Amino acid sequence: MKSSRVAVLAVLGMSLTGASVYAVTPDGGFGIAAEAATVFASSSASGAAAQVEATEATSEMSAGTTLRIEGRLAHKTLAKAGGGETYVMLEVASGATTAQARAPVNLAIVVDRSGSMKGTRLRNALQGAVTAVDRLNDGDTVSVVAFDSRPAVVVAPTAIDAASRGRIRSDIQGIQLGGDTCISCGIDQGLTLLERTSGRVNRMIVLSDGEATAGVRDLPGFRSIAQQATARGTSITTIGVDVDYNERILSTIALDSNGRHYFVANDASLETVFDTETQSLTTAVASNAEASVELPPGVELVRVVDRTFRRVGNRVIFPLGVFTAGDTKSVLMQVRVPADREGQVPVADIDLTFRDHTTNVDARCGGKLTVAVSAAGASEQDSVVAARVSRTATADALKEANELFKQGRAADARKKLEDRSRALDGAAKTAKAKGPFNKADDVGKDFAAQQAVVQKAEISFATPPATPSPGGGTAAPDPFQSRTGKEAVKQHAADELNMRR
Repeated sequence: MKSSRVAVLAVLGMSLTGASVYAVTPDGGFGIAAEAATVFASSSASGAAAQVEATEATSEMSAGTTLRIEGRLAHKTLAKAGGGETYVMLEVASGATTAQARAPVNLAIVVDRSGSMKGTRLRNALQGAVTAVDRLNDGDTVSVVAFDSRPAVVVAPTAIDAASRGRIRSDIQGIQLGGDTCISCGIDQGLTLLERTSGRVNRMIVLSDGEATAGVRDLPGFRSIAQQATARGTSITTIGVDVDYNERILSTIALDSNGRHYFVANDASLETVFDTETQSLTTAVASNAEASVELPPGVELVRVVDRTFRRVGNRVIFPLGVFTAGDTKSVLMQVRVPADREGQVPVADIDLTFRDHTTNVDARCGGKLTVAVSAAGASEQDSVVAARVSRTATADALKEANELFKQGRAADARKKLEDRSRALDGAAKTAKAKGPFNKADDVGKDFAAQQAVVQKAEISFATPPATPSPGGGTAAPDPFQSRTGKEAVKQHAADELNMRR
């Protein structure tokens, strides 16, 4: 068999966000892998996937160029007659910096115009939408929806050109304030408009400053809407303005549709957010990305962590959407492997498909993972996988601390985070001591970033000083009622989503 040595993406380090805008796109880095597992990689000029054979499948694999996929198991060896449980981790990352054949964009802008958006908030939101239109290229398509208690189509799907830009700007700037807030109405209308145009990179930007007071109001309902968008090939980026919006709803929409979530404490930053998001969209290097894992007979799926998926027989399919330069997305699934006899056991057959905009063809790459079953016992957990599992645990702790803080239990919130901080210290030391040499820096950065998020939350959840009460003495404050307390919750919700990618 031929051997193939490929560059692979190092483990994802969480991207901590800036002062007023909290984006959730993580940064990544590159390293050099050992011999790859059996892979098929890249596309020929005609668009047919070329087969490239390499060494036999092992507990690690890597393949791809424009998009690189790295797969690894949490254990190289499992104990005979043990539980047989391990994790399969995939990391898919953009290896390309530019797209030679720029993908045409189909963008829906969905703007909250409810009464709470009065004053500079609506003006800055509309200016941000105008900036997004200006960033689009001729030939791209845009539609605009304004919503209060019901949606209104402000701009039907329109191709951008010299004649249409001015008209679209004028229509956006003419949006007026309305009544209540039906976020689901705006999203549903935006999806309908996106479906009128095909063969493009679909994205929706949703902006709101409040709570859903009409239409769908619960998290399961919004999760279903986001998954419907994913099934239609659309990612939804959400922007929460000021401190009164529901961070759980907007974060859920973004996470479950492969979008980004921004928290904007000051509406003056809105134009920058729209510009950043649209610029990213217009430089997509791949779209319609989908990773699938075929589980051999006898291998059971225990759970999928932090990602939308669908299942067809033994194949577990993960829609990953659009990748721009520097994007990294991970998949983590827990499986149970037959461990009743010694020897090599197939665990996963991995396949990644996408539209490659650097060559303007459909592309495909992938490989296989196997684990050894031995009477000698299980190997140590892979440190890269351990760091990714830890990110979910850290995100869960942050979410729980947020809820405690919102209940006025600041001391309990800090205690939750202090416990997590100690656990991170121990996990980081173990990973550093036993992890692979070529991944040591990446794993160290991952744990350090988690620790930084936890420490930032501990500081922001400090109990404010007691205030004088009308009857004399002091009154115990409700920390969540302060503006800084509410800002902290929004920031940590964005950080939490970042860790789950």
